[in-house]
Amino acid sequence: MEQIKVLIVDDEYLIRNLIRKRINWEEQDMTIVGEASDAHEALNMVDTLRPDIVFTDICMPFIDGIEFSRMVTEKHPAIKIVIITGHDEFEFARRSIKLGIADFILKPIHAAELLNVTERLKKKIQEERTRKQEFEKLKEELRQSLPFLREKFLNRWILQRLSASEILEEQSFFNLPFTEGNLLRIAVLELSLTTPEQTQEQNLLLSMDGRKRVEAFFSGSPESVVFMDNKNQIVVITDVRGRDVAVDCELLKKDLIHSLKCFVCIGVGNRHSSLRDIPIGYREACRALNYKTFVGKNQVVCYEDVVESGEQQYRSNPELLEELHFYISAGAAEKAAAVLKEILRFPFSEVSQMRLAAMDIIAQCQNIEAEQKINGGDTLNKDTLAAVLLSDNLPDIQKKLEAHIAALSGSINAKNSTKAGYLIERVKDFLNKNLSSPDLSLVNTAAAFFVSPGHLGRLFKKATGQTFVEYLTDIRIKRAEILLKTTELKGYQVGDEVGIADPHYFCILFKKKTGKSVNEYRKGTKCNA
Repeated sequence: MEQIKVLIVDDEYLIRNLIRKRINWEEQDMTIVGEASDAHEALNMVDTLRPDIVFTDICMPFIDGIEFSRMVTEKHPAIKIVIITGHDEFEFARRSIKLGIADFILKPIHAAELLNVTERLKKKIQEERTRKQEFEKLKEELRQSLPFLREKFLNRWILQRLSASEILEEQSFFNLPFTEGNLLRIAVLELSLTTPEQTQEQNLLLSMDGRKRVEAFFSGSPESVVFMDNKNQIVVITDVRGRDVAVDCELLKKDLIHSLKCFVCIGVGNRHSSLRDIPIGYREACRALNYKTFVGKNQVVCYEDVVESGEQQYRSNPELLEELHFYISAGAAEKAAAVLKEILRFPFSEVSQMRLAAMDIIAQCQNIEAEQKINGGDTLNKDTLAAVLLSDNLPDIQKKLEAHIAALSGSINAKNSTKAGYLIERVKDFLNKNLSSPDLSLVNTAAAFFVSPGHLGRLFKKATGQTFVEYLTDIRIKRAEILLKTTELKGYQVGDEVGIADPHYFCILFKKKTGKSVNEYRKGTKCNA
């Protein structure tokens, strides 16, 4: 941290010299950068030298120390001013505290008092410098983080219906070029490589290159904003005054195909005049983009062309779609079919709207197939899509979608059953190998297989018809029967071998399960032998 700069202002040379020599300024990590004999000279030096501390006499010709201090603090509020005053002037000087005077020194000047003042001021200045450095560091971090924060807000904006005040505040902070009342339109671009196999790295690089190209394309339009959404799609929000966004997108598509050698699909939402309707425009653009399934790759699809005008236009119901997703993932075909009917209960006015609803449902199925790693889903989806395209009435579309959901739910159930059966067999083997452990329980067995006790208990009941404890008790008693038949172990020793350390409890449990006491059972087996 640089040395603290000190300026001495006094019309008496002896006082200035006394202040200079009273203490070792270097040891205080301070340096005297100048001296002035009057306020006029001092004001010029303050502007030039920018001292941290000014020692000034209160009684000087032309301009006194109080007026001089006022002029300095008005222009340079960070400078610390120390008034040098005599006893007879002290009350007058103390009234100047409202000017922001940092401290006072009484004449005659003593080294101890001067040291106390400089120590206090040094500590205060260093604290202020540290705070300033931290503040500057935070400002720099904020500056570096600004693009990320801007992108984060834009993604929140397109997904949530924010309040008008929140939008205006964030818009001002991030300097977004939009005005309430002007027509805005959103385009969503999806880029994909032409090769069938694509790595995550290749897709990421393609998106980055594509974004740069899109930003360059719209660089001459200050009323446009380009960013990436959470699905790694490129989003453009633009003011439509004086431009045809659909035409722009056709030109942009050709440029991207030519320069990046990739497939390009662009969905364009309707025009909206309220900043709060941006999420609606984004959803429209995404739905138009999803229509690529019907129209093929390298297309620009406008929402207004997909959904013909009608009294009620279809809009996705996220809650119902999420509920559908849950029931299909759980393999609950009947409940999923009920939710499907609820989704398709919308009063459609056009076939295109029914197809949009069907696409929402098929998209959920595609997501589930990816999550559950279901093979063969592509063929199923293509067949269903083809059926939807060929159907011109809701009953046919609903029938095809119900069959689609039933098939997917069945695949998930089959997969889960196989997985559950394998787990139960492993657990049974684990129990047999650890049967002598008295600590064997549902909790520690579940922990050994990294599943929850509740889940394991339900699987056990479904697979064996018994609770976990019932099954464990049965195999322990069966093992005990074998030991009683084949060894000379005493009853309590048999109990230890099967994990029941309490002899009394073992005897009670054995008789309850077999109808005989341990001794009766052993005698019976010997008689039979």
